[in-house]
Amino acid sequence: MCDCLNYVERELKEKFTVRVSEGGKISNSETGWDNQVIDFTFGRTLVMLNYKFAYRAKKKNGEMAKNLTRLDTKVKMSHCPFCGVKYDN
Repeated sequence: MCDCLNYVERELKEKFTVRVSEGGKISNSETGWDNQVIDFTFGRTLVMLNYKFAYRAKKKNGEMAKNLTRLDTKVKMSHCPFCGVKYDN
């Protein structure tokens, strides 16, 4: 199993930290990967891709709805997005 997610996260955090003004404080709760999950079966952290889908529904009277209907789902990756190593399933 690779350590790419942790490595890339450390590198990104290092690069962004230099942009924090003196006296500024980094938010730990708002910093990190989107869609991060912990797999308790294998004791690892995964990042999932989020797929978004939007459409404008047709109303009963034949007009198009004013607002979009939005759907989304997360997809677990079977391989590391950085080095290509296959994750254990």
